[in-house]
Amino acid sequence: MKKRKILLVSMVLIVATLASACAAAQSLSEEKVGGMPEVGIDAEYVMDESMEMDGMTVETSRNYDAGMGESPMAVERMVIYNANLRIAVEDPTASLDSVIAMAESSGGFVVYSNIYQSTTSSGKTVPYANVTIRVPAGQLDPIMTSIKGLTPDPEEDVLSENVSGQDVTSEYTDLESQLRNLEAAEQALVEIMENAKDTEDVLDVFDELTYYRGQIETVKGRMQYLSESAAMSAISVEIVAKESLQPITIAGWEPQGTVKNAVEALINTGQKLVDILIWFGIYCLPFLVPLGLAVFFLVKLLLKRKAKRQAKKMEALGQIPESKPEE
Repeated sequence: MKKRKILLVSMVLIVATLASACAAAQSLSEEKVGGMPEVGIDAEYVMDESMEMDGMTVETSRNYDAGMGESPMAVERMVIYNANLRIAVEDPTASLDSVIAMAESSGGFVVYSNIYQSTTSSGKTVPYANVTIRVPAGQLDPIMTSIKGLTPDPEEDVLSENVSGQDVTSEYTDLESQLRNLEAAEQALVEIMENAKDTEDVLDVFDELTYYRGQIETVKGRMQYLSESAAMSAISVEIVAKESLQPITIAGWEPQGTVKNAVEALINTGQKLVDILIWFGIYCLPFLVPLGLAVFFLVKLLLKRKAKRQAKKMEALGQIPESKPEE
C-alpha cells in the first residue's frame, strides 16, 4: 500500500511539472508571435480603466493606487496603502458622522467606530471619537483632504498624519505560481482517480485530492485578501475636542503662564548681569588696572621699609653687652 501511494504521488508531481512547463512554453510562443501573454496580476486584478469588486467600481486614476504600469506589458505593482489621522475639532460627534458619510458616499464602508465621553482639566465632559474606514484606493488622497477640512484650521488642528504603503506584488505573483501548480496537480489527480479501478487506489487518490484542494482554497483566500486590501485603503481617524487641548487653569491660575513669566524673568536677570560685566570690563578696568598697580607697588615699598627698620632694630639689640651676674 505504501509503495502504491509513493508511486501515485510521484506520478502526480511529474504530471504537474509537465503541465507547468507546457503552460510556460505556450506563454513564450504567444509572446513571440505578438500575442498577449499571461501577466498574472495585470489581467486578473487590475484593469486599464476600472475594476469591479463586490458591486463597487474602483477607478484606477489616483495618487495612491495599487501600482498601475505604464503599458500592458509592464509589471504591475500591487501596493496596500493605509493612513492614520489625528484631528482636533469643535464637535467630535458631528465630525464622526461626516467621516462615515464620506466613506459610504465614496463606495467604502466603516470597519470600526467608537465615541465616548472624556473629562477636561476644568471638569467639563467632552466627546472623543475614533473610526476606521475603508475607501477605494483611488479616493484615499481626496478623502484625507476632506477629513482634514473638518478642522477649524488644518495647519494647527491636524495633530498627526501618516500614510504607509506595503508592496505585495512579489507575494501575489508567487501565489499565482503556487495556484497554477496546485490546480495542475488537482487535475492530474482527478484523471488518475477516474481511471483507477482498485478501491484502495481510489481512496489514496481521494486523500491526496482533498489535500490539494485545501491548499488551493488557502492560496485563493490569501490572494483575495491581498486584492481587496490593495483596492480598498484603510484610514484610521482619531477625533478629539479642541476644548480638551486647552492649557490647565486652576482658579484663574495658569501654570503655563507662570512658567513663561519665570523664564522671562531669568532671561532679564541674565541680561542685566551680562550688561554689568560689559560695563565693568570696558568702563572700569582702564581706571582700575593702573590704580591696582600703584597700590601694589606702594604696599610692596612699605613692606620693604618696614623690613629694613626691623632689621636695624634687631642689629642694635645685638650690640648691647650682656650684664654680668654679681659675685
